Amino acid sequence: MKPLGLGAIGSGEIAINSIFKHLELHDTDDKVFLAAVCDPVEGRAQSMAEKYGIRSWYMTDDELLADPAVDVVSICSPIRFHYEQGLKAIRAGKHVHFNKTMAMTSAEADELISEAERMNVKLTVSPGMMGWRANRLLRKAYLEGSFGQVTYAFGGVRGVLRYHLREEYRHDNYGSEPLIPTWYYKLPDGGPQYDHAPYGLTSITGILGPVKRVSCMGGQLQKEFRFGEKVIQSEVDDNFAFLLDFGDNVFGLFFSALAGGKNMFTPNIYGTDGNYIDGKLNDKALFDNPYAAFSIKGIPPQHMKLPEPHVYGDMMQLIDAVQFGDRPIASAEQGRHVLEIVEAGFESMRTGRCIELRTSFTPLSLEELQDD
Repeated sequence: MKPLGLGAIGSGEIAINSIFKHLELHDTDDKVFLAAVCDPVEGRAQSMAEKYGIRSWYMTDDELLADPAVDVVSICSPIRFHYEQGLKAIRAGKHVHFNKTMAMTSAEADELISEAERMNVKLTVSPGMMGWRANRLLRKAYLEGSFGQVTYAFGGVRGVLRYHLREEYRHDNYGSEPLIPTWYYKLPDGGPQYDHAPYGLTSITGILGPVKRVSCMGGQLQKEFRFGEKVIQSEVDDNFAFLLDFGDNVFGLFFSALAGGKNMFTPNIYGTDGNYIDGKLNDKALFDNPYAAFSIKGIPPQHMKLPEPHVYGDMMQLIDAVQFGDRPIASAEQGRHVLEIVEAGFESMRTGRCIELRTSFTPLSLEELQDD
């Protein structure tokens, strides 16, 4: 089977770290090659093509999608463009990997999934957190009854808005002007809900299954941020607390916060017969080496040493789905469900109501976890 040509729409941090640097290793040349990149910033796509050996470069996504060498697309643009660019790629017959989130609304995600089925193309959606070994073992423990009756889980993420100000590549942008992360602080797609919360929400739903109802409180704590000498006025809410109802009186407490303690991408889980708390399952360490918790199914060690290995893994799941018919862990259906949780969180904040969810997905089965 010939390798698939990959086109990257956008050439910022996520494209560099999750695609270009990984494919530079050339250990998957039999599966995928860098066919094209596009970016509307003058000279940027060309510089990426020259640096990373990408065959073609373009200024627009329309040019990239017209390239017959492009079989698969990874959408690495700001979130507000994901739906439009994804829909165009699907209708052009391309298989699509979305960075989070796949769209701005669950209704847009519905259309993307429906069009992909009509066009017979495959989708994956980052972040595919159920590739992480810790999450897979906890899903397996949950299905095997190690917790007894689960009562609640607690997880969350913090610090994303400040993190983006410190990304190294923004200051050393291949000799050009610094890339100022202004969009992270602007509506409609800025803030931690779309950008960071999906990590923890994908983990907690991947382990316990789909959410039935969502309640959320939130608001804005910090109104301006500094990038060097530039002051960025923030428009986004940055501090949230979720209550997730998984049904049968099982609940999840989830924070998405400006600052605070550690990130809890893998949640603590509490039950009548057992608990998982900070790396220990029923008081026994889940791993001898804590770094093993973050190993990712199917990702070789050399890729784990590079940035964003989980996103690279999600993209490679798409390649395997196209070539071998594998069921992606980073499914579009779970990506849509996580997006609806985010969407419901904003609605709950506005209305003070508990919001019923309509989407669902099929979490990993015990059979799919037998090798873990």
